[in-house]
Amino acid sequence: MRPTAIESLLLAASASQAIYVLTNNPDNAVIGLPILRNGLLGDPVATLTGGIGEAGVDSDGVPAGPDSLFSQGAVTVAGEYVFAVNPGDNKISQLKADRHAPSKLTLVDTAQIPGEFPNSVAATSKGNLVCVGVTGAEAGVSCTTFGETGLEEFDALRPFNLNQTTPAAGPPNTLSHVLFNTDSTALYALVKGDGSPENPGFISVFPVKYGCKTETAASVSREDIRSSPAGTGLLFGAAIVPSSGLLFATDPGFGVSILDINPETHTAVSRANVEIPGQSATCWAAYSPKSSSVFVTDVLVNRLVEVDAVDSEILSIANLPTDDPGLVDLWVVDHFVYALSPGNGTTVAAVVVYDFEKEELVQRVSLSYLGAGRSAMGMAYIEI
Repeated sequence: MRPTAIESLLLAASASQAIYVLTNNPDNAVIGLPILRNGLLGDPVATLTGGIGEAGVDSDGVPAGPDSLFSQGAVTVAGEYVFAVNPGDNKISQLKADRHAPSKLTLVDTAQIPGEFPNSVAATSKGNLVCVGVTGAEAGVSCTTFGETGLEEFDALRPFNLNQTTPAAGPPNTLSHVLFNTDSTALYALVKGDGSPENPGFISVFPVKYGCKTETAASVSREDIRSSPAGTGLLFGAAIVPSSGLLFATDPGFGVSILDINPETHTAVSRANVEIPGQSATCWAAYSPKSSSVFVTDVLVNRLVEVDAVDSEILSIANLPTDDPGLVDLWVVDHFVYALSPGNGTTVAAVVVYDFEKEELVQRVSLSYLGAGRSAMGMAYIEI
């Protein structure tokens, strides 16, 4: 299912797209995979982040994996820059993509952040903002700006009282995902509860303000507007539904929740909570512009579930013909779904490519020879 070396060279000649995943190893690295003109992936390239990866621990204190960070968004992209978390030394890395071969990265800068155990990062070219979610003993959100020369100093932590440890113990009671809304006028932070009515978790919204020169002046509110949408308890990954005001969120307690976020009050309510049959831990989501739907993955079930982004109807369930135990972070480009399976120690880490128009798996690319294993997390996409 992989193209030959000659085919890869020909297909990559005009390639300007790539996806990125994080090894989250002690010598942390971002792996870039070029997207070829036929939608398949070319040869992966690993670039060290200059930081240290680290897995969280489960309820028995054992290093977690797969799902080592209990989060979505361990890597993200803004313009030509890639940002990655380093939970082992509380740093964020900024890397720059090669315009002619975007799978190849150059490390620009690393910056220390307040708080402990960063596990999700969001960035936007509007105002050159980057914000990180941390979920260790000091948990919360911190932000800064970035440029060609690197990262400015991160601001003081906007704290979340999670009563956590470092490394974080989860998945319950951890920060899940930070991301900007469509026009970057708000930062969302999703935080899991413990599954009980007394601690349902929440979504925090931090409004973003811009000055006269939006490319240089931006500030993220110090105060959040916090909501616990009815029926949710373990809000995990999320996908923005463009031009709708909706946030499509996963909840491993039952499946998915479509959240309506008021643009004036920034409060969130559940429009629909959808139980996915046979699910065990539905945690990651990616929007598909081509089909106006959202694909979600389950770390314990090897399949892709497609849900209508607005009316919440389950459109398809694709069981994949591999030995992977399940899937974590994912991205959708055109009619291809790219999804990461970190493996479980007996299966190797890989990215699978699913063509939802043909309804078939078209490729599986192993990442093990680049050091990726059960700690691997994240999925981001670039087109330059």
